[in-house]
Amino acid sequence: NRAAGIRGGVLQSAETAANVTPAPAPSGGEGQLKQGDTVGGRFVIDERIRQGVIGATYRAVDEKSGKQIAILLLDPAMARDRETTDALRAAVKMATALSHKNLVSIFGMGKEAGRRYLAREYVDGQSLAELLDKKAAAGKRFTLKGAYNLVAHVCNALAASEGMVHGTLRPSVVLINRTGRVKVSDFGLAELRPVMVERRALLDVWDAACLQAPEHDDLFALGAMLFSLLAGRPPAVGESALPADVVDKLPEGVGPIVGQLLDPGAAGRFANADEVKAALQAAIRDGRAPAEAETPQGAALHAGASLEVLEPGRAEVIETTPLPAVPASPKAPPKPDGGFVIPDLGGGADVDDDGSLQRWLVERNGTDYGPYTRKQVVEQLFNEEITADTILFDIETDRRAGLGEFQVFDQVLVDWIHEKAAREKRRSEQAAAAAARRRNRLLGGIVAVILLGVGGGAGGWFWYQSTRPEPVPARLPRMVSVLSGALPAVNLPEELPETEAEIRERRQAKVAKRAAERARVEAAQVEREARLAASSELALGSGNGSRFNRAAFDQVVAARQGQIMACLQDEVRRDPSLKGVKVGISILPTGELINVTLAGGTGRGQSCVRRALGGLKVPAFDGTNVKVSLPYNFQR
Repeated sequence: NRAAGIRGGVLQSAETAANVTPAPAPSGGEGQLKQGDTVGGRFVIDERIRQGVIGATYRAVDEKSGKQIAILLLDPAMARDRETTDALRAAVKMATALSHKNLVSIFGMGKEAGRRYLAREYVDGQSLAELLDKKAAAGKRFTLKGAYNLVAHVCNALAASEGMVHGTLRPSVVLINRTGRVKVSDFGLAELRPVMVERRALLDVWDAACLQAPEHDDLFALGAMLFSLLAGRPPAVGESALPADVVDKLPEGVGPIVGQLLDPGAAGRFANADEVKAALQAAIRDGRAPAEAETPQGAALHAGASLEVLEPGRAEVIETTPLPAVPASPKAPPKPDGGFVIPDLGGGADVDDDGSLQRWLVERNGTDYGPYTRKQVVEQLFNEEITADTILFDIETDRRAGLGEFQVFDQVLVDWIHEKAAREKRRSEQAAAAAARRRNRLLGGIVAVILLGVGGGAGGWFWYQSTRPEPVPARLPRMVSVLSGALPAVNLPEELPETEAEIRERRQAKVAKRAAERARVEAAQVEREARLAASSELALGSGNGSRFNRAAFDQVVAARQGQIMACLQDEVRRDPSLKGVKVGISILPTGELINVTLAGGTGRGQSCVRRALGGLKVPAFDGTNVKVSLPYNFQR
């Protein structure tokens, strides 16, 4: 739901803004989906996440693949006649072939109880309209850097559409996920534009401003969004020039770009989105803006995340260049026609990376740091700043997993195991040398005590003899005193007590040795699970005709729930501010549980959960690997 809405320049409450809709379904009324409902025979509804002018959006789970998706249940008025419905169906079919990291994937369109619905990728985040509302409520606006970051990625999405016009581009369809990735949704719904224009009064002002152009012009909508980002308000009808106080703080070429995009005549605008992005890059490169009066922190999506960077998917970002071009991802091959095809949106696709691409975020104490190159990640591993269990986020594929689960680091982990073993050997040798030094010091002390004792005794005897009077001749028989017998025994300890530093050194060596053994065992397990995952994808199941049984999985995991909770309690003790974690598990068609991760936790916590779930199996099933996420929220 919208944090705050703006209508007529007046801030609205979150509830009012969320309910601005043409025909909202009454609570529990006909046409509204509820938790547990099944759509299309396979999509199980979890909850409604958004009510918009064209319909309601729900989060759902695809029973066939186990993945989270979004279901857009269209308002009945959106497909009022057969002609519109046929055109909409054809456009959606074309949109399913689009694939790009800045596009929300469309899986297909179906019909349930007389209502049309779209199945598409679920984006866990918020819309640009929501971010604009929050900025306006705080009296702030986006910096040029933040505005460029968003608009450049929308340009990438438009360029990747292969000539398909979006038709309804507006801030509420520009989504930013929790890692900062910008994604554009609603491609294939251009046929709904006439109805949306009729209901423009029901849209919030950010969206309404993008539908002012009489034609299906995505670049006009892009200009309206850029105006809103920089000015902190939407452009009025017929307004194309940025306010003077905004222009004064921008490079000279930015204002004309906005004006050209909002030109009332379509002929005066840019030819395509690539031209817009190139023009913005040139304007920013050729002229630097004066100091900005407001330097907001961008669109904070969660603790530590910020959109005030030039590439998406960054949290606690360390910027390394002033204004690099926002790259576009290579396009994936088209999806086959027919039915709903739910791809593995978690990534893992090949990325052209020679090791210099800043694509890796490193998670520490629940916060992402980076971006780093592969070389920098390897350096952190060999400096023992991170481990094979440290959670990484791959910006290029949107995949979050342990370092050991990324195939690109397989050889690195092998090298690290050998290097770590060599280091442990050196540490053991150093510990042995330190013990030898302690023994030598002990023996030296004993010898010194003996020598001092013998030397002192001899010296005393000679001193005593020197003090005796000269002997006087006498007639008495000579008296001879014979000294006989051994020296008294010297009672010394077998070994001097260890110093505190020596005790710490011995304990550290012991802990390091145990850690090395655990690292070796876990690295071997990671390598084994990677081989199992690869081979299972080729095997395509057990061949027994059965499907993955989530209930059986829950029952098996419940047997280890006590051990899992003990691991999570240790995590909370390590970080009292921790709000929650997610346990990720991959299930092979053979029923074996592999690749256990702990998103939001530490490496120690992940190792603990992995041990807790070790050895579990569920009934074998047909198909490919299934990924399950188990969220745990901590309440105090």
